[in-house]
Amino acid sequence: MHNSKDIITLTLNPCLDISAEIEQLAPTKKMRCFNHRIDPGGGGINVSRAITILGGSSTAIFPQGGSTGESVARLLEEQHVSFQPIDIDEVNRQSFAIHEQESNQQYRFSLPGPELKEETWKNCFEKIVKISPTPQFIVASGTLPPGVPKDFYGQLAAHFKNSSTRIVLDTSGESLQYALDAQVYLIKPNRRELEYICQCSLSENKDQEKKCREIVEQGGCEVLVLTLGKDGALLITKNEQFRVPGIEAEVVSAVGAGDSFLGAMIFALQQEEKLQDAFLYGIAAGTAALATEATILCHKDDTEDFYQQLQKEYGSA
Repeated sequence: MHNSKDIITLTLNPCLDISAEIEQLAPTKKMRCFNHRIDPGGGGINVSRAITILGGSSTAIFPQGGSTGESVARLLEEQHVSFQPIDIDEVNRQSFAIHEQESNQQYRFSLPGPELKEETWKNCFEKIVKISPTPQFIVASGTLPPGVPKDFYGQLAAHFKNSSTRIVLDTSGESLQYALDAQVYLIKPNRRELEYICQCSLSENKDQEKKCREIVEQGGCEVLVLTLGKDGALLITKNEQFRVPGIEAEVVSAVGAGDSFLGAMIFALQQEEKLQDAFLYGIAAGTAALATEATILCHKDDTEDFYQQLQKEYGSA
């Protein structure tokens, strides 16, 4: 039985995230890896993991197939994340993050997901729309795998348009554009993703604010969160504009920072925090995730510490 205040996450292209360290990248030579780690991954799955870490709960829905899919499910169980897999014949993908000690750089490799049959993606769609009672938030996050129509998220948004369910979207490219045409509650692009949508440069603050406002005023979304890496983030709604510069923090790995941000923000909104405070909680979790190694997401203690710091400076009081 679902609570109507549930958070459901949807990951159509889940993966097994593998990370490791090497001393130095070199061609042809066999490079010995160490400190390797394996985590369940993909946008929505990471959002669910972050919510769990922060003390909340959600249900992650994703197509599961093959030995990689089995590993994703087993690891989610170990991390106490609730999930409902949809069995598929295809094998879920893997992605790799390699940290080179010599340069202190991280290299990220993402394999394409399996092509989903029409029957499979339609099953995912049906599973989501038949949830009863309807959840408070559906967080659809990540790329669409081959075989899934580019307007999948748009179809989802259109289905829930006149319901109490809020669609939250973290994706890019054409699938983001289609969803904006259908209207959603919240989107969280980074600067590069927003530049792709508007086919323009957004290096200046005023240009970022103007473009975000345009999208909101045209009805693409109610809330637009633009993440700007070390430069912080920008929150735009019809009635407010709130920019917070980045917090000074050690960057160990950027993997999962955006998902930690989104998970924390939606969890805070579910807890009926004010929008600006939820936004600050998101920034805190995103910053906390930067300080963790490899595919580890935010730590709760670090998130709370950063949040207190942000509240002192920018809180709504």
